[in-house]
Amino acid sequence: MLLACTFQVLTERYGPNAMRMFDLQEIGTSSRFSYWKEVLCNVYVALESAPTSRSNFVGSVTEHPFSNVSVSKISSQRQVITRSPKGIRRDSEAYCFLNLQVKGSCRVIQADRETITDPGEFSIVDSTEPFVHDYFTDEWEMVSFKIPKAMVATKMDIRRDVVARKVSDKTPVGKIVVEYLMSIAQRPDSLEPSALDLNRVMLDFIELSLGQSQDPHQGPRRTFRSGLCRSISNYVELHFANPQMSPSKAAAHFGISTRYLHMVLAEQGETFSQKLLKFRLGQSARNLIDRRFATISEAAYGAGFNDLSHFSRAFRAHYGMSPREYRNAAPDEKYQTRETRKQNA
Repeated sequence: MLLACTFQVLTERYGPNAMRMFDLQEIGTSSRFSYWKEVLCNVYVALESAPTSRSNFVGSVTEHPFSNVSVSKISSQRQVITRSPKGIRRDSEAYCFLNLQVKGSCRVIQADRETITDPGEFSIVDSTEPFVHDYFTDEWEMVSFKIPKAMVATKMDIRRDVVARKVSDKTPVGKIVVEYLMSIAQRPDSLEPSALDLNRVMLDFIELSLGQSQDPHQGPRRTFRSGLCRSISNYVELHFANPQMSPSKAAAHFGISTRYLHMVLAEQGETFSQKLLKFRLGQSARNLIDRRFATISEAAYGAGFNDLSHFSRAFRAHYGMSPREYRNAAPDEKYQTRETRKQNA
């Protein structure tokens, strides 16, 4: 009754497509596990759960709608979650769950296959067939993508080629796919306007990572390069302040050649140097108006520049003024590039 009321209040207050959060810390210890079982059934499908201990059981689920897919983060103590024939009969909808391990480990069993996923690895299960998820480590955490089975079935033979097969970020393709999935899971709200297109890309990635794409000239290959370009951009954005950042360093991170990295970026119309310079200039501009950076050189070095003459030339070319002029400029002038200043002239 408590859970039914909670779901009703959430739906009435935020709408059926709103984010939902459930945390057992907010529930009395005597009611926690029964509440937990209902959370699993309402967020996912009819599931049965058997914890190692029901005493002070803790767990949480946060669910975000993402177009025709939902993205959730789930964590709890050690337990075994089972999809039984009885549970299958209770549900009218069919889904595939892509489960990406973030912490701890999980033993996955379905269709006479068994695999173990560790952090940075994912596997897929089909809700129309029995399966077992054995979370045999404490403090595990997982990101789950609830995808209509019909969407996956248009691209792959689910039972034969998909279920209980592991994809790891230790392979070059797996690394790109896992980073793509995590980028969605970390900010689904901000990506919602592009959710439908991103979900299509996600399916292409799943197809590619499981070895389904036979023709290298078909869409999944192009999608892979597009996703790789996005991942390279994310990597540069995270590490641009490192003065040692270089194409060879980025290529080594993704397990590809420097030549292939340049080719991928060229398809998107931007070189590695242009991308790196863009991030460094943006950060240097923020540093210049941050009084924690007492000097121009500190602002430049803090953004990854190690040559002040190069920094000054690049900054003036981009912002139409010297770094010192920028620091002293009025607020409404600070973020105008030379092109913007010409348009406003």
